[in-house]
Amino acid sequence: MAIKIIKDKTIKKKTTKKTAKKKSTSKSTRYVEMAMPYNTISISRRTNSKKKKSSKKLVLKFFMLVFIVCLCFSSVYAYNHLKIYLCSLERFFIDTIEITGCNNVAESEIKKLIPFEVGESSFAVNLGRAEKELKEFSAEIKDISIYRTNWGKKIVVSLTERLPEVFINDGDKKLGLDFDNKPFNLRGNMFSMAVPTLIFNNDDERKELLTFYYKIKNKLGNLTSQLTEIKYGEVEDIVLTINNKTILYWGLPQDNKTNEKIAKLNRVLEKLSWKTDNIEYIDLSFIDGNKNKVFVGRSVVTEEEKA
Repeated sequence: MAIKIIKDKTIKKKTTKKTAKKKSTSKSTRYVEMAMPYNTISISRRTNSKKKKSSKKLVLKFFMLVFIVCLCFSSVYAYNHLKIYLCSLERFFIDTIEITGCNNVAESEIKKLIPFEVGESSFAVNLGRAEKELKEFSAEIKDISIYRTNWGKKIVVSLTERLPEVFINDGDKKLGLDFDNKPFNLRGNMFSMAVPTLIFNNDDERKELLTFYYKIKNKLGNLTSQLTEIKYGEVEDIVLTINNKTILYWGLPQDNKTNEKIAKLNRVLEKLSWKTDNIEYIDLSFIDGNKNKVFVGRSVVTEEEKA
């Protein structure tokens, strides 16, 4: 009998362990089942709050855009009405037009070209458009500035005329050319200016010779006023003429040789007497080949020429 009792006890112990495991597993599953609905509710709440915030931002942006558009329209409307009001006031009517800077261009010609006149409202005049029209109409005008003074009653037209740096030949007609490479008609005292004449075959040569002269002009000093002609030679070297008499063979237009050639040229001119010696040519082209030589040729003077 004692043995049976022991077996029953062992059986009871085994059954109690299994039931304890089952109870623990059932508790954990219940906990998970209770936790899952809470997580889904919290996630849905977050997404809803984000949607509400984004929709609020869109609404604010829309109202800001509408506000900006309305502000722009209202400012344009106010500006137009203010301009109309100012144009109607006699205190802003033009009573004087002053033109400055006319040396070769006639002042009466500029007045005819101006798109406004005395008696008009100063605020009704588009000064920027007037400047552009004058520049396009007349090639002799290099720059122009139009501005108001005395509360708009006075309009000042300030001109800067083009001056020829060189002459060019257009058929039988002589034109001026400045360093902007823009041809224009000669006026007044421009015909008697001491500037050289460019001889060229096409527009590319004209631009190249003008660029070359622009680089050496200020370095030549007093010799600039004695230059009478600039052209290309037979081998694409540059040839200059001094006082319509002496030929200056410059050589190739190399920038790194310019200062050396001008220094050698000035030394030669200091030694030579232009009044007594008839110089036919001065050759600087050998400096291009790193040869420290300058050749000077003198013309033969007959007894009749001396007399």
